[in-house]
Amino acid sequence: MRGIWPIVPKTIYLTDPALVEEMLLTRAEFFQRDVMTIQALSGAINKGSLFFSEGADWKWQRRALAPAFRHENLLALTPIFARCAGELCQAWRRERPTAPIDAMKAMSEVTFSIIESAVLGAQGTFDRERFLTALTRALSGVSWQRILALLSLPNWLPFPGSSQINRDMRYLYDETARIVAARRATRAHTPAIVDLMLNATDPESGRTMTDSELIGNLYGLMVAGHETSAVALGWSLWLLAKDQASQERLRAEVQEIAGADDIGPETVERLQFTKQVVQEAMRLFPPAAAIGRQPREDTTLGPHKVLKKEPIFVAIWALHRHEKLWDQPNAFDPDRFTPEKAKARHRCAYLPFGAGPRICIGMSFAMLEMTAILATLVRDFRFTTVEGHRLELAPDFTTRPRGGLPLWVAPV
Repeated sequence: MRGIWPIVPKTIYLTDPALVEEMLLTRAEFFQRDVMTIQALSGAINKGSLFFSEGADWKWQRRALAPAFRHENLLALTPIFARCAGELCQAWRRERPTAPIDAMKAMSEVTFSIIESAVLGAQGTFDRERFLTALTRALSGVSWQRILALLSLPNWLPFPGSSQINRDMRYLYDETARIVAARRATRAHTPAIVDLMLNATDPESGRTMTDSELIGNLYGLMVAGHETSAVALGWSLWLLAKDQASQERLRAEVQEIAGADDIGPETVERLQFTKQVVQEAMRLFPPAAAIGRQPREDTTLGPHKVLKKEPIFVAIWALHRHEKLWDQPNAFDPDRFTPEKAKARHRCAYLPFGAGPRICIGMSFAMLEMTAILATLVRDFRFTTVEGHRLELAPDFTTRPRGGLPLWVAPV
């Protein structure tokens, strides 16, 4: 019996900043989310959220959520970022690790603590370990969903572990809904993002979010905000462990600007070199390796003809290591991101948070969070690599290493 295989459309990859700019900025409204990304991530991120919505639906949600991510609101969260990082430092001092720590696991735990406190305002009100375990398992299904999407197969087809992942997704959604309901009932006066989202109103229409829309966006923020920041921080520590001179330079900057005090709103933005380390880590190991779009109709992109059915991906990994765009592209050099050098580059040569109107709404949150965490950890601890460890990438939902990222940790 002859098998019938689905027809896989041609996939286009972009590494030219000019073409990226045309698709993501100049003609952004003509290119929507590609069907492969929608199918691969719709299990992990709610389809009704800002991440997936299009057109007028996207515009009103973005306008409504924007005030929650104003810079002054995010700066007010800096003490939470520093406290969560400080609690990890205290744990390391108590435990005095006698074996390498897994930097990715440690950063996942600290960024989830921040989601718990700064985003949900719900520290201690739910089963944190169960939630984090379920979230990790749920994200593990993205690679299978991507394969189904690539082959144009329905995403309801079972795959290894899919039953457990479906149970995890239901649990995560129900827990998020419970937290939203409890927060709406109490109206706590703390600087948590969820409180600002509860009050989100479109300034043009006056429309507010339904519980379903709020839960979808909050859950999307939890998934993307926790995972991508954790990955970027893990790679930042690994790169600093390999470059002790940069690690000492970062430590000296933190000691000079903040001394022994917690990183706060008045100091976090002055930590320029610390910020550059995070930016360079996201260049070499972008948490999201690609950005997908698809034209609404047959069109051209630059001189190239593209069809409506053809997904187009910005190949961020290749773009960030392109030898025509970067000197010594595979080398770790935080000074690439001095303000002067950053201004001289094409604005679409570096895209860890995307670009254009759909640039990540949580970008400022993530940068303040990662800068405060990295500064706190490196000021108090020295990180070194594990001799003989062989790095192997296992890109899935994000650019993670297979088997974790072991590092030695010792007090300074």
